[in-house]
Amino acid sequence: MNKKKISSSLHTSPLIIQGQITFLSRHGATWLWGNAFAATLFVLLRWVESTENMALLLVWFTAILAMNVMRWLFGQQFLPSQHYSSEELQVFGQRYLIYSTLISALWGVSGFILFSFDPLMQAVHVLLLAGAIVAAMPVLALSSLALYLQIGAILLPITLNLLLLGETAQQSLALATALLGMLLAMASRSITGLLNELHNAQIQVQEQAHTDPVTQISNRRFFDTTFKMEWRRATREAKPLSLLMIDVDHFKRYNDRHGHQAGDQCLQIIAQCIKAVARRASDVVARHGGEEFVILLPDTRLEDAASLAERVRKSVEDQRIPHSDGAIPRIVTISIGVSSCTPTTAYDAQTLHDASVVYPAMLLNAADRALYRAKRNGRNQIAKEGCGEGIIKLPVPQAAATHAA
Repeated sequence: MNKKKISSSLHTSPLIIQGQITFLSRHGATWLWGNAFAATLFVLLRWVESTENMALLLVWFTAILAMNVMRWLFGQQFLPSQHYSSEELQVFGQRYLIYSTLISALWGVSGFILFSFDPLMQAVHVLLLAGAIVAAMPVLALSSLALYLQIGAILLPITLNLLLLGETAQQSLALATALLGMLLAMASRSITGLLNELHNAQIQVQEQAHTDPVTQISNRRFFDTTFKMEWRRATREAKPLSLLMIDVDHFKRYNDRHGHQAGDQCLQIIAQCIKAVARRASDVVARHGGEEFVILLPDTRLEDAASLAERVRKSVEDQRIPHSDGAIPRIVTISIGVSSCTPTTAYDAQTLHDASVVYPAMLLNAADRALYRAKRNGRNQIAKEGCGEGIIKLPVPQAAATHAA
């Protein structure tokens, strides 16, 4: 994997983004109390210096506290144990950045509306603003550009005010403030580089953990995680979700006859055939275990999924992989079970009186039953089953029925 590919993955890996947001939400109380302490110190020092702008000072203080509390409360809504889609994580991260930017803007505004003409107070003000930048540095986990903008928003107003005074002491302090901003930006750049290296390492480990070593496609762990997220998305958007279960026909005989190395090469060819057909970015192709593969197709109806399954079956058949066991056909073939459903919840079942609850296991079981039927009917074919069609309804015991009546 090249470095460019890793870099582009930083913005698309849900698990990495979820880890970053989890860090921010867990330490939200630290940023809240740090900002509250700095703002309180600033108000007390300005109050000791002069009482002329107390009303404006209190309004600013209230705004700082309110915005920090809102950011903290927003962070508490994030549940690290829950599976979020990429879109949900992106929206959450953007909203967190908006809160952080507004807090930084309030600190920057203090350099205009609450500017002091006392040199000592000006120096203290600059130090407090530097502390606000340090408190904003955790947003580097989401966006380095956002932090650079916040550094400018915090330090630029007071730097311009100091320069406009025209006195030597204030101009020296303005220069020192500008240098401080540059140093903080350079420090953040170094931290960004370190974070990128850590992210690259995380992505490499994640890809290794989610990749089947033989076929180089996704493994069952990745499928299970993605299946949960796509199920939630399909439930929320009321869209169909289809599943294909694929099994290589008589693969044990192939391994016994040709050896395990040839068996691995056979699985690799089949995996590439599947990937070549299921080409949408949202399609998930994974090795489910042994000689079994799965394809998860979001927003796909049963007939469309069956059509894709037939193309996969034909693609493998066209490879003409030799199978020299005379008891079965002389090429390697596959059997495919296809199922599809539109997930519902208990709330949907109560709202729509004719609806029933559709659970994830129902889709998995339906595809598995369809695969079994395809193999039982002669292999090298597809079979389809709607979600819930194969449920066996047990008769109600007579005693229970009498009791219910």
